[in-house]
Amino acid sequence: MTTVDSRGKVPAFVMLAGTLISLSGLTWDIDWHLDVGPDSFFTLPHLFIYSGGAIAGVTSLVMVLRATATQRTGEDLDPTVGGRAFKVLGVFAAPIGYLVGGLAAASFLLYGLYDEWWHGLYGFDVTVASPPHQGWLTSICVTMIGTAIVFAAAREHRWGRWGFMVAIAAFGQYASIQSGALADLDLSTTVDWPTLTWLAIPLVCVLLGSQVVPRGGAFGTGLLTLVLNVVTWSFASWAVGWYARLQHLALRDFVELGFPVDMVLIPAVVFVFGGAVELLLRWRGASVWLLAGCGAAGVVVIIWLLGALGSGGVDLGGEDGGAQAGSVLLTCVTGGLLAGVLGGATWRLGRALRASNVTPSVGASA
Repeated sequence: MTTVDSRGKVPAFVMLAGTLISLSGLTWDIDWHLDVGPDSFFTLPHLFIYSGGAIAGVTSLVMVLRATATQRTGEDLDPTVGGRAFKVLGVFAAPIGYLVGGLAAASFLLYGLYDEWWHGLYGFDVTVASPPHQGWLTSICVTMIGTAIVFAAAREHRWGRWGFMVAIAAFGQYASIQSGALADLDLSTTVDWPTLTWLAIPLVCVLLGSQVVPRGGAFGTGLLTLVLNVVTWSFASWAVGWYARLQHLALRDFVELGFPVDMVLIPAVVFVFGGAVELLLRWRGASVWLLAGCGAAGVVVIIWLLGALGSGGVDLGGEDGGAQAGSVLLTCVTGGLLAGVLGGATWRLGRALRASNVTPSVGASA
């Protein structure tokens, strides 16, 4: 325990801190676009986003170099520190969590250079759905997956279990935001894909949390999803007002800064969903079919309620009631099928994450 605490705990939380800094920067940047307007490349929200990616990337590089040096001295690598190691280019020994996170962070910085070039070519951002934005959003999502693997490898420890739930909850929020960029695209479909993915991703993350952390994983992931959304969107609301005053810029006429009720409505429902899944799993046992059913039922009920109540700024289709009802129904059916498939897949993914610190008898290479 002393070994993993001294060698694995600090870098794991530093990497997690980097991803959370990027997440807070992204929510800040989104609120800035909504409440103030377009921005340039060199802004504080962008600095948060890119510095978080850099922190995660440097941490991953340090851990890969440390693992390589340890292996060259003839010592056995501890698979609970970042997961079991893979040979890379025949030279480096890279723990799988830090390998995934490091490669994603490197691609994120490349997309950052692409974004700077894009700003120089086209000026201010007017949409989140630009090619460089989608590139670095995807890169950060993969970095968060690498972070989750790092903590999953140390799940025997309490800090590993809590770190995993924070990492997977952050991934759910970040991936949902990325999927929301689809709203800027004309997909010419009756199914509201942005809303569907905004809901399905965090629900599936809750189910995944239940598989990696058998007791309390669903409830903890749901709770942390709500907490992260409350903290990051509240911070964004405050930071927009502060930064606008600092830059002597005015907010849009319709903007009223305050507690972001619309942005925490769905996370609150995800929290309730996590509690319900936790109770079901303790009552019936962890069944793959139960997971699939929970995910499907959760998505259908939440989409239908949002469509019927018009809550959270969600618009599920057509201008007249009939078209909207048809869109809600079709989205419910599609969402139920998608969540059912993904819910079932979490069983296999959870098993893979639980095996992230298992060293095979024959050396693996990459």
